Amino acid sequence: IIGQLSAQDFKIGIKVGPSFSMSRTGTDGPDTSIGRDGNSVELLLGAFADIRFKENYYFHTGVNYATKETRITVTDPGIAGGEVSERYAHEYLQLPLLLKLYTNEVVLDTRIYFNFGLIPEIRLSTSNEDVSTVLIEDFKSFDLAGNIGGGVEKNLGPSTRIFAGVNFNLGFLNMIKNQSLLVDPINVKSNLLALEIGIKF
Repeated sequence: IIGQLSAQDFKIGIKVGPSFSMSRTGTDGPDTSIGRDGNSVELLLGAFADIRFKENYYFHTGVNYATKETRITVTDPGIAGGEVSERYAHEYLQLPLLLKLYTNEVVLDTRIYFNFGLIPEIRLSTSNEDVSTVLIEDFKSFDLAGNIGGGVEKNLGPSTRIFAGVNFNLGFLNMIKNQSLLVDPINVKSNLLALEIGIKF
């Protein structure tokens, strides 16, 4: 099928940009409270393919490398001192499965696009910035996020285009696999706001 696609039907590209990692938190017990302990600036880079299946409609897929941080503060009577803050740095491999919609040209050689869909994520590694704290003993190896975003794309020639956009990823799953029994069950979900620039050809 790929061999039957014309240059207008199939584009490959690369993208890079800063991202802002945020956590959503909650607890299932009466004694423990948990909150987000700030955000972090991270990195996202990737390679992708845009496959056209209808005029101005594309399927967007590829591979992204994304770094994230989980920053939380937990308060519970079972903790020495009553409160502890933890930070975990993660590396993820993202596999976006998105629908990408283009407008007609808004100015010469320039179009606006919108995209939405799902992003399965595979956790590559996690490190604890404070090894003395182990409230979260292990994270799940898989996550799933919803995506919505958009941007502007400009033609530079017959086959080359540049773009800039923003994407918001909303994590659906609790990232925690195993946690300390000192506190009530807690849950942490990941959000990511990514600014990206790239080129496709």
